[in-house]
Amino acid sequence: MSETDIRGTSLAARTTRGLVWVVFGASLLAMVGMLAFGATSIVGSALEGSITTQLTTTQQLPPAADSGSATLVDGAFESATVTVTDVSVATLVVDTIASSAGLLTQLAVAAALALLCWSLVNNRPFRRRLSLTVTLAGGTVLIGGLLSAGLAVFSSWLIAEQLNAASDGLDGFWPISAAVDPTFIVLGIGLMFVGLAFDYAERLQRDTAGLV
Repeated sequence: MSETDIRGTSLAARTTRGLVWVVFGASLLAMVGMLAFGATSIVGSALEGSITTQLTTTQQLPPAADSGSATLVDGAFESATVTVTDVSVATLVVDTIASSAGLLTQLAVAAALALLCWSLVNNRPFRRRLSLTVTLAGGTVLIGGLLSAGLAVFSSWLIAEQLNAASDGLDGFWPISAAVDPTFIVLGIGLMFVGLAFDYAERLQRDTAGLV
């Protein structure tokens, strides 16, 4: 066993091993927390028929916003966190699916990270099963993130339409707009590349096993 092995006795190996264990434990705790709080929130919202989300709005700041010594030249609200009830069943279903897909995406990220850490502390990073699992997790994050983002935007459109007065159409207090967070797209593609890299390393290690 070399001194660069993560299971070695050198200070660098012990420090790295400790950090990996910390990340592993944090990933497991995050999974438990997301399952407990995420599932409870999704089920609770579905049963109560209420949705908490962010909607786009452009409204000027109140006069009290510059009551201090500084002078506020200009400013406006770009979004507002709202909780709505009495929405249509279709809106509630869309929001529930979006939240569920988002939760699944977060769980996939935490599970992939925990699996990577577990493989590192056992000094077995280049396994075909690991590369396949990480690649599948990346695909899940990518598809789940896109599905969650798309349905969340659609849900916001439906909510804004139902909050606006009928006479105002879609030009009421809540304008119809779309905003997608690319974080899960980047994470999904990144995990897929990590899985493919591990698969290549595993095949290279297998092909060169008898040459050294």
